[in-house]
Amino acid sequence: MRKLLAYITLVFAIGGLISELTHNFRDLKLIYYNLDPANYYEKDKLYICKIENNNSSNSSGFNSWYYGVLEKQKINENIYYSTSYLMENTSLDTKGQYLKVWYCKNVNKTILRDTNELQPTIYIKGIIIYALILLIIPCLISILKKSKS
Repeated sequence: MRKLLAYITLVFAIGGLISELTHNFRDLKLIYYNLDPANYYEKDKLYICKIENNNSSNSSGFNSWYYGVLEKQKINENIYYSTSYLMENTSLDTKGQYLKVWYCKNVNKTILRDTNELQPTIYIKGIIIYALILLIIPCLISILKKSKS
């Protein structure tokens, strides 16, 4: 039973490691950047070019994709979030409709800005992947260790 659990954990851990390798360790970097957001995130505006409503709903209601261009970064970006929240927080100026966002250029991550101060947050997905990667060696030891007869 212990070896079966080690095999299952090893499969998920290797999958997490491969995912992080293909995404240049994005989730692991976000753990670090989210602990001190004042140094890594900057205020920006996402000027909306296109809105796609999703017909399926979840516990928070319907969600939508908002596509646009970041004002300072001059790059295309999108946000997928609750339609009602996005509609309430869409502002208008001379350039058009926009959402207030925070942007981290080190990992190309955009998040919605609720306030003018971004608080440190714990990035759960990154922590889970990090823990799984750390479990690779103990799982390999458990699998390769000979059973005592």
